[in-house]
Amino acid sequence: MTSKYTAKEKLTSLKAWKLEKEESAFAPPDVYSNADMEPVAREQWTWTTGTFIAYWFSDLINAGSWSQVSSFVSLGLTWWESMIAVLVGGILLAGVVVLNGIIGARLHTPFAVTSRAAFGYNLSRFAVVSRMVIAWFWFSINTYQGGTGVKLMLIAIWPSFRSLPNHLPASAGTTTQGMLCFFLFWLIQFPFCLIHPRNLRPLFIIKAATIPIVAIAMMGWSIHKAGPQASAVLKAHTTVKGRDGYWAFMTAVNACIATWSTLGCNIGDFSRYSKKETSAVAQIAIIPLLWCISSLFGAIASNMTLAIYGEILWQPFDIIDKWEGSKGGRAAAFFCAFAWAIGNMTTNITANSISSANDMTTLFPKWMNIFRGQMFAVFIGVWAFVPWKVLATAGSFISFMGSYAIVLAPIAAILCADYYVVKGSKYNVPELYDPHGIYRYTAGFNWRALVALVVSIGPNIPGMANALNSNVNIGNLKYLYCIACLFGMVVAASVHITLSKLFPDHNSLVAEQILAIDVLEGRVTGYDHAHAGSFDGEKKDEPHKVQVSEV
Repeated sequence: MTSKYTAKEKLTSLKAWKLEKEESAFAPPDVYSNADMEPVAREQWTWTTGTFIAYWFSDLINAGSWSQVSSFVSLGLTWWESMIAVLVGGILLAGVVVLNGIIGARLHTPFAVTSRAAFGYNLSRFAVVSRMVIAWFWFSINTYQGGTGVKLMLIAIWPSFRSLPNHLPASAGTTTQGMLCFFLFWLIQFPFCLIHPRNLRPLFIIKAATIPIVAIAMMGWSIHKAGPQASAVLKAHTTVKGRDGYWAFMTAVNACIATWSTLGCNIGDFSRYSKKETSAVAQIAIIPLLWCISSLFGAIASNMTLAIYGEILWQPFDIIDKWEGSKGGRAAAFFCAFAWAIGNMTTNITANSISSANDMTTLFPKWMNIFRGQMFAVFIGVWAFVPWKVLATAGSFISFMGSYAIVLAPIAAILCADYYVVKGSKYNVPELYDPHGIYRYTAGFNWRALVALVVSIGPNIPGMANALNSNVNIGNLKYLYCIACLFGMVVAASVHITLSKLFPDHNSLVAEQILAIDVLEGRVTGYDHAHAGSFDGEKKDEPHKVQVSEV
């Protein structure tokens, strides 16, 4: 939509940045909304099973998945035990993702809007903000780490770049080389953040066609390089048994779930574009399969480096950094670093920038659409967290952000429990857009969901404290923290269901599910304020002139 304000006015007036009021298909006339918050129009239901396969290729086949399974070896697990942990964690995660994905595919509403039915109009903001801040943080960290790929590409072209003089003080937390590569990666990533999520399918396909080739090639190279020692490395025995072995295994499973607990919450932001619900269901096989494939490459290649270099190199970038001394090695280093950097970028966009942008459109509909939300993540989210400082001096902060899954896992579980059990798979979509509708509960808070959050998160707080400071003695609670995500999901879902059955909110229980498309196509009566034709977010010739409030 073209702005009626000039560039000069936008530099001098906050009012000039206010989005023009668009007609909403469902929000009351006095409530501010925008096209990116609306249920997805039928013509935009373009995601198929193939799209979801490409999407998860984009997210799971990356340097993080490669290195995660390798890091489990430090717990005392063998590479194959680590693989089993990934498989179990992947299946458990896929269950939650599929259940919430079906909701998105059925309702065609974003996570931030759908969550209002479970948490209440106002309490849902806590779930949205929790997801949004985590997205900004990891978008920032991953962008800085993506600069490592740029560094290796530049060194492959100009070896002298490795010894680039540093002109930054030690207090900066980075070097001239590191800052330059971070900026270059940020600059390369920027234009891809301008693409609307419904048009990202080609980007997924490009990555799906390149990363597996590079991963297989690196694994094959490592086995060949290890020579006769490869067999001994692959036959290595576990170093932990009994109870210690069990808890090491569960720690690995929990880490797998925690890594993607964010998408367990907001997979609906993507599945809302599905043509069919079955496309979202296919993720039950897609996620564990692709995750195991990616992890297998990393597990074998990283363990081979023990025989090659005398140490385990967890990250693919660390392996690539060893390829010097010949033109062939430098060429391989360039192309492999390029592929992994692209993989890092696509994961960053899909899992972080788009997700946070969707959240911002719901929190600030008067000021934010998906485009502006992504720009906020790119400019403010990346630089405000000062990632080079975080990585250099605040390992405990990273541990804290990683352990925040103790909050996100219960949120994901409550969303599932509310829709399928409490509400019997029956939501009224138009009411999700009304701040005074049936999902307002008490002052916008569903106290049942609030209690479920407190009860499921509270017992894991000591574990988070220990993650921040290992000197904090939490006794046997350390074992609970080893299964923090599983504990949080089971307790949150159980408490929410129990309280909702004992103290039902009859106003939010509907006899039949009312979908947006049914209302707009005239199959449901009683919603005369729903404007057919505004579902796709297009501006009417004569928009209503009303006083509006931000929701």
